[in-house]
Amino acid sequence: MKINLTILFLLVAFFTNAQYKIEGKVIDSVSQKPLSDINIFLSHTTNGTSSNNKGEFQLSNLKQEKYELVVSSLNYEETIIPISVINNTEPFLIKLKPTANILKEVVVEPYDKNGWDEWGEQFKSYFIGSTQLAKYCKLLNPEVIKFRFNSKTNKLHAFTNEMLVFENKRLGYRIRYVLSKFEIDFTYHTFSFKGYPLFEELKPNNSKEANRWNQLRNETYKGSIRHFIRSLYYDNLEKDGFEITQVRMITDEEKNRVHELAKAIQKKVDADGGEKFQIEKDSLEYYNKVNSLPLEENRLLLNNVVPRDRIIFSSGLIDSTYKNLYFEGSLQVLYKNKKIPYEYAKTLPLYRSSEYIKTDISLRNNKPISIYQNGNYYNGLDLLTDGYWAWSEKLANLMPSNYMISGKQ
Repeated sequence: MKINLTILFLLVAFFTNAQYKIEGKVIDSVSQKPLSDINIFLSHTTNGTSSNNKGEFQLSNLKQEKYELVVSSLNYEETIIPISVINNTEPFLIKLKPTANILKEVVVEPYDKNGWDEWGEQFKSYFIGSTQLAKYCKLLNPEVIKFRFNSKTNKLHAFTNEMLVFENKRLGYRIRYVLSKFEIDFTYHTFSFKGYPLFEELKPNNSKEANRWNQLRNETYKGSIRHFIRSLYYDNLEKDGFEITQVRMITDEEKNRVHELAKAIQKKVDADGGEKFQIEKDSLEYYNKVNSLPLEENRLLLNNVVPRDRIIFSSGLIDSTYKNLYFEGSLQVLYKNKKIPYEYAKTLPLYRSSEYIKTDISLRNNKPISIYQNGNYYNGLDLLTDGYWAWSEKLANLMPSNYMISGKQ
């Protein structure tokens, strides 16, 4: 009996830690000839390679996850293939379309000739960030980025047909990045970007530097979007220090209604000789909160904690590795294990470094997004953030999806 149990446990361990691979071949879509030295990687991971002289490639040691397979080369159109690794799949045959070694956008519209001199600081601030780590994260090839500012729409776009190369000496990563979208809307003060990073571990000079990198990675991960998504997936919100509350946006009309109601209540109290006006506790609390909002403030935070099962839903598929996140309106995500850093506190109307970090989130298209156990979520542009994450979740603070803190799975 003991032997059977031992075998059972070994089988469970085997299937739990099973790892998979993907492989394939890259060819020219016109000539059908194999292509060598093509960049092939899984976005947001440290798992990448290049095709050999036969056009063949292999990526191994994969867990059951959804990935974006990125195939990129200077003289070919980039190809992004969403894949779900459930077992070892059939080999891929990837046909790349040749393209002239120019930016397609430039053919349609000219770009700013002195773009980096004029817009480089904006790019670094919005894309690399302004956190403490951003000071040590450098773009090694800024000359490949082109900029176009549209004065009619008051929008700035950046684009490139080459992989951007960054070096983050504080976290110990070199990041190669395929940029597919970069837009700053100066009218509405919004920023959106989309891309596909590949992380490469830098070699530390000594054990002291290795330990410092590990400590900074842990600190950066804690309270990040990836940390939050993993906590949602595994139902560890309270354990990990996250709290979700509902945010209600109050219109000026609603403010006026509540103000008039407050006057009527006070008038009734005065007429009754000081007797208390009967009103439900929850309603009274709501009225008091609305009345206390500053004139320019329309954001009202409700007290009740939003339970996870109200916003997380099963995909309905037996073998699915993802869950659906859906909610209406806006939510505040509070992380109670980290205070607002000095660099972020300086950007706030009132300096509030004693508060915990918090972010408002909403869904752009009012549709569910898919979340995965590694902290990835799709489609990323559909999740809007306002607050700490809008400031912190930039390239300098970016962590690979296969990063695990303290060996946790």
